[in-house]
Amino acid sequence: FQKGLKEVNLVNFLIFLYANSQINLPLGELVKKYDLNRKFNEIINKIFEILNNINIQFVDEALSLYYNKEYKLNEEKTLIEFLSQINFETDNPTLINYNVLPNHFFQMIDVVHDYNLELFEKLLTSDNLFTLIFIIKYMSYDQINSFLKKQKELKEKALLCFLFKFLSSTSDDKENYSDLIVNACIQLYEFNKILFNEFMDNIFNNEFFNEIMGSMFCVLSKEDLTVLFETIQLNDNIHLIDVRTRMLDNCGDSENFYYILELIYKKWKKHLKNSFNEKYKLLNILFTDFCYFIISYYSNKYDDEKLLNSMKKLFIKLKNLDGEWSYCITQHMNKFFVYYSKLFIFSVIYENRKLDDDEIKKFFREFYAEYVLFKNFLYNKKENFLNIFEENLIGKKIV
Repeated sequence: FQKGLKEVNLVNFLIFLYANSQINLPLGELVKKYDLNRKFNEIINKIFEILNNINIQFVDEALSLYYNKEYKLNEEKTLIEFLSQINFETDNPTLINYNVLPNHFFQMIDVVHDYNLELFEKLLTSDNLFTLIFIIKYMSYDQINSFLKKQKELKEKALLCFLFKFLSSTSDDKENYSDLIVNACIQLYEFNKILFNEFMDNIFNNEFFNEIMGSMFCVLSKEDLTVLFETIQLNDNIHLIDVRTRMLDNCGDSENFYYILELIYKKWKKHLKNSFNEKYKLLNILFTDFCYFIISYYSNKYDDEKLLNSMKKLFIKLKNLDGEWSYCITQHMNKFFVYYSKLFIFSVIYENRKLDDDEIKKFFREFYAEYVLFKNFLYNKKENFLNIFEENLIGKKIV
């Protein structure tokens, strides 16, 4: 220790750190005891230079592509792919299972953090991805929170590392810092929309991230929302409905809420139009992950009278469907699912409002009796849409 500081010899000081990682001598007291403050500051600056210039070769394809300037690829995509593979919750200094630094590496970070906070924070503004990963893996959530509150702007890579760390954390940690994560997402979106979209695509099915997105929607401008929703795709995976509903719940009280519903409705309307004209792919129920957004849209747009009239018109379309010309049987069946899917959405609102209309019941009974062939398509082992539809309109299953 004395040799390392008196001679400003980094090798000797790192040997001391290696030993001290096992015995934990109080470093600050040792510096004070031997009156080595000035030399200690010189050592800290040297450690800073090491940390700020980490350069490690990896076998990992995503990272090698990201750093290889010969490849003209989507850098945002490869960066996200790489960061998504890192466990920011582990203390072990590894990336994708490769041991890359000695065990006392975190002692070096400790020294800078404990004795020169200004340099430590400067490390977090680095462009060096390796530095950012290791420093952020080391930081506590309170330290990150404190740092982000002080920093007006951060670089994109640092924001991404922070976000991946938070989104892989325990639920309590995420909930405690949700406002911080929302602000970090907004900042990343404003910096680089392409990068944010790649990030969003990577974790779009994460439940907590959907809550964050809902909160984010509350504060974005309508222009930004329009651009952002252009990249969001509807998904027919019904198991994602509850995930998207967490997004809906978090933006329900926002001034942007009705505009968001309009944007989703336009996507859904286009989705139905494309499905209606599909000639080659046989479709099933067109229930998307954003279905509760669509239900909310119609609930706000349609009073009871308009809802009932629209339902009756759809029943008539279904009844007269065989009289419509279609390219082929596939398109004919897809038309049925387009009409039926919209009717199903209306039936949910009908049930929510506790409506009881005799004409609707009559239409349904005729529908049930006539569309025997379609019952096989409407029955799904996991989600029996025909029974749900029936319960919405009749209140009980027909025997």
